[in-house]
Amino acid sequence: MAPIGKLIALAGLLAALAAPASAQVPEQQGFFGNIDGRWMWLGGDRISSNSGTAPVTNGPGGQMLIGYKLDLHWDMALAGDVQGLLSTLTQFRNGTLSVDTNHQHFDLEAGYSRDWWRVNAGLRGIHYRQGAVYSIPGSSGADMREMYGIGPKVGVGVRVPVSESWAVVGGADAALLYTSFADTGGGVVLNNASYWQFVPQLSGELGVSWRSSDMPSFAFTTGARVATSFSTTITSDGSRQGSLVEYGPFVRISYNFAGPSRSQRMAVREEREIWTNAPPTGTPRYVVHFGYERSDIGLVAASVIRQAAEDVRRGRPANIAIASADRDDGSDHSRALSQRRAEAIRATLASDGVSPSQVDIAAAGELPALAPVAGGTQQAANARAQITF
Repeated sequence: MAPIGKLIALAGLLAALAAPASAQVPEQQGFFGNIDGRWMWLGGDRISSNSGTAPVTNGPGGQMLIGYKLDLHWDMALAGDVQGLLSTLTQFRNGTLSVDTNHQHFDLEAGYSRDWWRVNAGLRGIHYRQGAVYSIPGSSGADMREMYGIGPKVGVGVRVPVSESWAVVGGADAALLYTSFADTGGGVVLNNASYWQFVPQLSGELGVSWRSSDMPSFAFTTGARVATSFSTTITSDGSRQGSLVEYGPFVRISYNFAGPSRSQRMAVREEREIWTNAPPTGTPRYVVHFGYERSDIGLVAASVIRQAAEDVRRGRPANIAIASADRDDGSDHSRALSQRRAEAIRATLASDGVSPSQVDIAAAGELPALAPVAGGTQQAANARAQITF
């Protein structure tokens, strides 16, 4: 049982790393989707008979998801998952053992996201089919288990940017499914029976993702995944219901169908600079650039903000304006995007040592002009950073 404990601990570790769900959704309203490909190995309590256990069981699988972003935060998604696990033909006691496992599940979920995280909840349906066939001198048999279940599921997912295009992504989810079991066979499962019981499930993934700055956007993700289904596997230990643990690498291609397509002229950045008023003579003016429909702080932007923070710490006011590749059409989405950018600048200023009380954020025309600094004698506590959008 020690290897089983280690695998379950690994599942818990990945889930813990990912906990701070599996889909990272776009910021724009509209359709989004992804498709996964993976190769999984079977761990945990492998399907076994009294005469032997299949030591190598693995196979391909994948998932397809389609969703719709209802507004800035809410979305709906439908996902379908399939996984096949087939053992090599195993020799034992001058005979053979062959094991086949395949399963599918479907998720219908609602999600809520803000910038780098998303939580979701919904309904999951599953189908599992597991079989074992063995043949040894003087004895042969076959066992089959068919399972159908339905129940609630919850999940959490994150996307933590490390640059304008690259990010660390992770996810974890859990489900509790009320499941119908149908056992048939003449090997381990001697008493053919149908019954119902609960099946808990846990899964987690961790990986790295590259996302284009185009709009609509394309993303490529690769990483590792582990999934556990309890009380499912045919075993010969008397319980006949062991834990099914799967682990392996995955790749994912995602596409955001939302938002206007970028015309050829958008290939040239159309930067806009918004100023409350012309800053007084001697007041530094900083411009922080953002990618199209992006609110994360890149390396160049972080350097500019660091310079502005240095001015404020030395007692000089700083005027910071947002420059972006997209147009401000006055919509709720544009205003919310500008606000997220301004908040991202405020957070970076704070990490660079500027007190939040020294930072003002407002739309163009709403902030008073910064007072000039006389001879550089203004105290740092009175210096301010104004962010206009």
